[in-house]
Amino acid sequence: MNTRIYHSGLPITPENRAYLERPRVHRLLEDALRSPLVTVSAGAGYGKTQAVYSFLQRYGAVTTWIQLSERDNLGARFWENFARTIMMYDKHFAERLLDVGFPETEDQFMNYLSIPEDEIPFNEKNVIVFDDFHLIENKSVLRFISRSVRSPFPNLTTVMISRAEPDVNIVGMLSKGLVVGVSEDDLRFTEEETARYFQLLGVPLTAQSLSNIYNDTSGWAFAISLIGLSLKKAPSQEREARAAMKLNIFKMIEDDVFLVASEKLRRFLIRLSLIDHLSTDLIPILAEDQSLVDEMNKISAFIRYDIYTQAYLIHHLFLDYLRQKQNILTEEEKRDTYLKAARWCDANDYKMDAVSYYEKAGEYEPIIDIVYHFPLQIPMNSAKFILDVYERGPRSLLEGIARYHIQHTRLLLSLGRYAEAAAEISERIQKYSALPRSDFNCQVLCGAYEALAFASDLEAPRTDRYDLDLALAKADEYYRLSPYPQFGAVTSISMDAWVSKVGTVRGGAMEEYIAVLERAIPHMENVLNGCMAGTDDLAKAELQFYKGRLELAEKFIAHALYKSEARKQYEVRNRALFYLLRVGTAQGNYERIQEIFRQLEAQLEFPDYLPRFTTFEIVSGWYYTMIGQDQNVAAWIKGNFAQGALGFFNASFGNAVRARYYYLSRRYDELLAFIESEQNLSGVLFGRLEMKVLEAVCRYQTKQRDAALTALGEAYDLALSNELTMPFIELGKDMRALTAAAARDKDCPIPRPWLETVGRKAATYAKRLAIVASEYKRANNISDDIQLSSRELDILNDLYQGISRSQIAANRRLPVNTVKMTQNSIYTKLGADNPADVIRVALSRNLIRDTL
Repeated sequence: MNTRIYHSGLPITPENRAYLERPRVHRLLEDALRSPLVTVSAGAGYGKTQAVYSFLQRYGAVTTWIQLSERDNLGARFWENFARTIMMYDKHFAERLLDVGFPETEDQFMNYLSIPEDEIPFNEKNVIVFDDFHLIENKSVLRFISRSVRSPFPNLTTVMISRAEPDVNIVGMLSKGLVVGVSEDDLRFTEEETARYFQLLGVPLTAQSLSNIYNDTSGWAFAISLIGLSLKKAPSQEREARAAMKLNIFKMIEDDVFLVASEKLRRFLIRLSLIDHLSTDLIPILAEDQSLVDEMNKISAFIRYDIYTQAYLIHHLFLDYLRQKQNILTEEEKRDTYLKAARWCDANDYKMDAVSYYEKAGEYEPIIDIVYHFPLQIPMNSAKFILDVYERGPRSLLEGIARYHIQHTRLLLSLGRYAEAAAEISERIQKYSALPRSDFNCQVLCGAYEALAFASDLEAPRTDRYDLDLALAKADEYYRLSPYPQFGAVTSISMDAWVSKVGTVRGGAMEEYIAVLERAIPHMENVLNGCMAGTDDLAKAELQFYKGRLELAEKFIAHALYKSEARKQYEVRNRALFYLLRVGTAQGNYERIQEIFRQLEAQLEFPDYLPRFTTFEIVSGWYYTMIGQDQNVAAWIKGNFAQGALGFFNASFGNAVRARYYYLSRRYDELLAFIESEQNLSGVLFGRLEMKVLEAVCRYQTKQRDAALTALGEAYDLALSNELTMPFIELGKDMRALTAAAARDKDCPIPRPWLETVGRKAATYAKRLAIVASEYKRANNISDDIQLSSRELDILNDLYQGISRSQIAANRRLPVNTVKMTQNSIYTKLGADNPADVIRVALSRNLIRDTL
């Protein structure tokens, strides 16, 4: 196997033969790497990094080397660092990681673990190294690494290199002998290894000199290395070298490295200590002089070029020394360094680092450009980081940038600080409306009305007020007076589980909201260059689907797909395909479903659709749950509910599908507990109805008949004014049983015609769903041993012989209704929809006893 090391950057000491000739340490590491977790803990300068790195060069494993820094205490930055390093050898897997996002919550961590095995590049021996682990204090990052180690992928060993014992929960692994620790004592040079080191350097030493050096250094690798460098220059001055090492280790760096460099190189090295990214693409940009880079390359003792990562690596103690010199630099030198590093990070998708460097350079407009391309709902940890940057920034400068105003409000909304956002919007509109009209004032007012529209839409389920269009019309009015620069279509808008934001059962509210969307979308498309195109048609399709008017729903879905594709609105397209998938399932049309999946999978090829993998797994999770193929459902969907998220963006979308999975997996108690805790938090009518219907069938399945009928009545009340039936119908045979029970109850207030209609349609849905499930198994060569009872086999044989239902009842002395129910059971089990189909399937499976 060829050794490959992929490194995120930074401090590795220079490779030298002395480290490669330490068989004792290499044997120790070779044994250690048979365990899932290896901790390498020692103080600075003990050669932790070099020992691991030199060993891995000859070990024969794919190594991902994550060089941590204090910046990685921000979850989003850590995740970018992690994913971008993996991208060096597996772009697809890295994109999956970026799509999943930093797993702060239990739900997100299960999403991370659920990445299909065939997409994980760990099919050969892999090692992930977290270097400088002691710099990480953020609990979320520590929790992620700790849980990842306890849930290891196959063929994977994690190595933590740290100056202190890693602050992770590995007690359980320690008790099982799954952790191997490499300590400071293990890494100390023995006297024999010290002698071998100086022999390899070509420095002759007497036994006494060697003993003196060993006693003074106690086997400390860095000190031994520095003494070796001094003795190569002056072999006879062993005593002086030891004294200098004892006096000031940094002074040795200064004498042997820093002061021998040119003044220009010294200042350049100090500039490099300001930043974390030392890519070979960035170094020439910073140097502006190739001769300076050539001179730097000669300092091989502390700086070297790594061919695997195409980056320069600086020993961390040398970095510490350089950082103490940063006060030498002028403010202009610092600003120039930060600005160039920021632009490089921005161009190479290290967005959080770019924001940090831009802030240090005092450049805020580029930060605002970066945030512009974030989803409208900004991830919480990123929102907090950027809001802190804005709060630290010069208020007068920021308030002079028009787009800052809307971004500040977006950040507050993304953090759930609605009252502050509302007050800010109101104050801004009042202030700038009173000022004389100017380009700047118009741009601020455009942004304020955009934010007002966004906030109003979020609050609509609670307020029953739908004025999104009025706010966007005002935004468009000011936009036309002084437009923002456009940066292309906004493609990363996040959508709720449902398009409609209607929370009331009031008749006509749905149509009112759709009309508002129709008026609002043109304004939004203009102000945000195509954002939300097709959403109005999608809302129409959604309503018709919930009404059970599938053909009409298809018509609006087609419009939504066309408009969203034209303006690259991937999330709108995803939801449209989801409703089309539900239509195809209700029709029992397996061929159509296959085509829908081809279109869904095509969305995975668009990297600017950030949550593409997550939304695909949610949609496919619904389908696989419905057809009984839950082994294909992503593990994170099978996990715990995302608390407090129902009715809010992709978390609510995932919860809606997870609820269906819990029900069909018969996890009734857990589902009921979720519904009871969350039902008042979901303001959207469709969401409340879905949960109430699930509650009704859950209670019926758990023998809570009266409670089930009560919940069914409440669901009927929610659905009545808008004639919503599909949530009932999609529960198939279970809803058929519940409506039949309700129809037999003389005290049930639900009209019998409604119960009979819904029950009949639910039974038809169940048959067609069974057809889809059967076709899926056949297409994927999944064996399905169908078990028919003796009565079902008898009646199936009678049907094959052409005997009518009434005659079967008479011959076998059974009630006609019993024969009918048995026949329906046969249809469901065989995935058939009519007598001819049931005979065809039965013959193909040798279920018919041919007595003719």
